[in-house]
Amino acid sequence: MSLAERLKEASQHLRGSLNQELTTSSPEFSKPATTLLKFHGIYQQTDRDLRKSGTKEHSFMIRIGIPGGFVTPEQYLQLDTLADEVGDATLRITSRQDIQYHRVSKHELRDLLRAMDKVGLSSWAACGDVVRNTTAQASPLRASEQKQILPYLLEISKTLKPKSAAYAEVWVDGEQAATFETPSQETEPLYGETYLPRKFKIGFALPGDNATDVYSNDVGIVPWFDSNGTLDGFTILAGGGLGMSNGVKASHPRLADPICFVAPQDLIATVAAIVTIHRDFGNRSNRKLARLKYVLDAWGVEKFTAELRDRVSHELHAPKTLTWQTSHDPFGWHLQEDGKWFVGLRVVSGRIQDDAQASLRKALRRIVELFRPEIRLTAQQNLLIAGVSEEYRGEIDLILADHGVRHAAELPPVLRHSMACPALPTCGQALTEAERVLPSIAEGIQSELNRAGLSHEAVQVRVTGCPNGCARPFTAEIGIVGQSVDLYSLYLGGSPVGTRLARLFAHNIKRSEIPNVLSPIFARFAEARAAAESFGDWWNRSGVHELTPVLLTEVVA
Repeated sequence: MSLAERLKEASQHLRGSLNQELTTSSPEFSKPATTLLKFHGIYQQTDRDLRKSGTKEHSFMIRIGIPGGFVTPEQYLQLDTLADEVGDATLRITSRQDIQYHRVSKHELRDLLRAMDKVGLSSWAACGDVVRNTTAQASPLRASEQKQILPYLLEISKTLKPKSAAYAEVWVDGEQAATFETPSQETEPLYGETYLPRKFKIGFALPGDNATDVYSNDVGIVPWFDSNGTLDGFTILAGGGLGMSNGVKASHPRLADPICFVAPQDLIATVAAIVTIHRDFGNRSNRKLARLKYVLDAWGVEKFTAELRDRVSHELHAPKTLTWQTSHDPFGWHLQEDGKWFVGLRVVSGRIQDDAQASLRKALRRIVELFRPEIRLTAQQNLLIAGVSEEYRGEIDLILADHGVRHAAELPPVLRHSMACPALPTCGQALTEAERVLPSIAEGIQSELNRAGLSHEAVQVRVTGCPNGCARPFTAEIGIVGQSVDLYSLYLGGSPVGTRLARLFAHNIKRSEIPNVLSPIFARFAEARAAAESFGDWWNRSGVHELTPVLLTEVVA
C-alpha cells in the first residue's frame, strides 16, 4: 500500500492528531494531519503570490457539502454571515454544488464548522477518499420529476457517508461525541479501515437535460419516468472521471459507460455495491491511477457488470437508451410548476462577492432576508433564486439592478457559458491561472467569434489551472488546461451536451495567444458548419486529425 493508505489505516477512523494539533499555536497542521483534514472537507493551503516573496502564509479552504445544491433561506443567511467573519469575504460555488470558504485561519475552523452544524450543514466527506457531495439538477422547471428523485439523492448522501464520529468529536461538540462508540469499537461497514483508493463522485441528471455533466461521475444516475410521469427506475452509468496527471501517461479523462437499469427500490444497494467494487479493486499503490475509471478500463463493461451482479441480490436490467437535448443552466425568469417563479443568475467562476463591478453578496442577502426564497446552486457554478411569488419579481429585479448585478442575457455568450477552477493563488495543485484570468480569456475568445460573424454563438469554454480538470474542461467545446506558468493546452470538440470528450489540439500555448490560435478555426467554422450546428459538433464531424495540421500551419504563419 502507498503511504496515504497506511496513514488512513492508522488514523483511528480519520481522527489522527487533529484534536491535539488544533490546540497548538502553530498556524498550520502537520503533513499527516493535512491528509486527514481532507476527509473533513478542509484543505491546508498557502498564498502562492506571497510565497514568491519568501513569505509562507498558511490558510484553509473549507468545502461545505450541499446535496443537489438545495439551500434553505436560513442556511444561506448563515453561509453569508460567516463569509464576513472568516476567510476572504466571498462564497464560492463549486462545480459540484458545494460552497467553499477560502483563506480561513486555523483558529477559525472550529467556530465555522460549529456554526454550519446549527443549520444542518457540514464539510464532512466533502473531500477525501470517500463518496463526496452528490449532485443533481437544480432547476425547478421539472419539479414533479425532481420531487420524486430527491429522496434517493438524500438517502445516497446519508447512507454513503463514513460512520466515524471523528467529525463530531473534532469540530462540533467533543463532550456530546464522547457518548459515541470509541474508535476501537467503531466500524466502517462500507469503507473498511482504509476507506476508498481515491475520491468517488455521484451525480443525477434528468432525462434529456445533462446540466450536471453526468458522464463525468464515477456513478451517474438517470431516472426513467413512465407515460404518467411516475418514476419507473434508474439507468446507472459508471467509470467517469476527468482528472489526469502530467507525467503519468496512463492517466486520462474518461466518460462513464451505461451499465444497467434498476428498479427504484434497488438504487441505493446498486450504488453501494459499485462503491465496494472501487474499494476492493481500485489501485492502492499508485494514487494517480486509483479512480474507478481505471477498473472499467481494465475490465470492460461486461466483466464489471458481472461483478456488480454478484454483489447485489436484485435483478440488473439492460440500461435504457439515453438521449440529450440540452445541458445549459436556465437563466432569467421562469415559471415553476407550482405557479411561483425562479430566476437564474450567472455567477462568474461561482464567486459570490462584492467588488467594483457589482455587489452580488449584498444583493442576494437582501433578497433572501426580504422574500425568503430557496437558493439553488448549480453544477455550472450558477445560482437560482426559486419559489418567488409573482408580485415580488419586480422588487427582486430592482434590488439586483441597484447592486449592479446584470442578468445573464446582458453578458457576452462566452462569459455566460464558461467555467473556471480557483487555481492560483490558493490551490496547491495549480500550475498557472484560471479563475483570475477567465474574464480576459473569455473576452479574447468572444472578440474572435465576433470577428467571424458568430457574436451570438454560445460556445462552451472551461479553464483550469492544471490537468486535474475540476471545472470539467475535457467535456467542453473548448477546454483550456494549464500546463506551466502562462502556458495552456487546448482541447477542442467536446459535445455541448457532455456526451463526448474534447481532443487535444495544441500544447503549451501562451494565454495571450489563445484567441489568435482559435481565430482561423472560428473562421472555418463559420464557413463550413451545418445549420444550427454547435462548434463542438462541427469540430468533431469535420475530422480533427485532418484539420489540426492545416490549422496549426495557419496559426504559425
